[in-house]
Amino acid sequence: ILCLEQFGFRKSLTTTHQLLRVVEYITSGFEKGECTGAVFLDVQKAFDRVWIQGLIHKLIGYKTPPHLLQLLKSYLEERKFAVKIGNSISEAKIMRAGIPQGGKISPVLYSLYVNDIPKTHKTLLGMYADDTAILAKNKNHKYTAAALNQHLAKLDDWFLKWKIALNVNKTEAVYFAKGRRKHKPIVKIKNQTITWSQQAKYLGVILDEKLTWKNHITTIKTKFRAASRKLFPLIARDSEMNRKYKLLVYTAILRPIITYGCPIWGAAANSNIRMLEILENNIIRLICKAGWYMRNEDIRNAIKLISLK
Repeated sequence: ILCLEQFGFRKSLTTTHQLLRVVEYITSGFEKGECTGAVFLDVQKAFDRVWIQGLIHKLIGYKTPPHLLQLLKSYLEERKFAVKIGNSISEAKIMRAGIPQGGKISPVLYSLYVNDIPKTHKTLLGMYADDTAILAKNKNHKYTAAALNQHLAKLDDWFLKWKIALNVNKTEAVYFAKGRRKHKPIVKIKNQTITWSQQAKYLGVILDEKLTWKNHITTIKTKFRAASRKLFPLIARDSEMNRKYKLLVYTAILRPIITYGCPIWGAAANSNIRMLEILENNIIRLICKAGWYMRNEDIRNAIKLISLK
């Protein structure tokens, strides 16, 4: 039932798969001398603002069995809330919008609600839950503008119809090009021109306009160092924790900071990759209490930790 562009909450599909799809679209354009315009939409409080009656209407359209539909209606429509200030509690009110945050079926319900999002053959649509990206590419920026604006106009009408609020001020756009470009497409949504940025963060990865990954790797370094400082009492040389548990802390908390999205940015310059590897080597040597004479490669082999390269 779910559209192929939706990668969120689906078996065997992750944010990395959607990122690969988006980045491959951009890089294939680079190879053909094309520039890619990408708009990353920001939906306001996606789960909290789902129009309940609209969702039920769509569930009926998906031919949901009557008994299941009745159960879902009860689950969605009979929720109440109250506000407590000090010792005073307000009168309970019925919630007329939103699906329960943290509910096991909430992600599926949201995916079904946005499942009929408009698509066009001239653009690429990428979705992961409420994170939505629209891309178009061409050698001529005017064609890119036309494709993006056509799709954005359809989305604008669709958002209005289904009461989905878009935060235009937080919506970002990046024009990906290998060389310098004097002209960039003019794209609009809700009659507001979207300003082109040098980079945008999509699904946790910073995409810069030339896909150098430099800024993303700099961000990784900052996060890794901050997390390392917090965990230092546990992994320091004089820590009473044994090496087995120190490595567990490292592989569970610190290493994922470095490795997240690595299939995407793995083509970054060797100098950038090397910076991350140096950070990791320093922590590994600390954990293993390695002497100055021990080679990093030997330490990695001993603890069975593969190199970033």
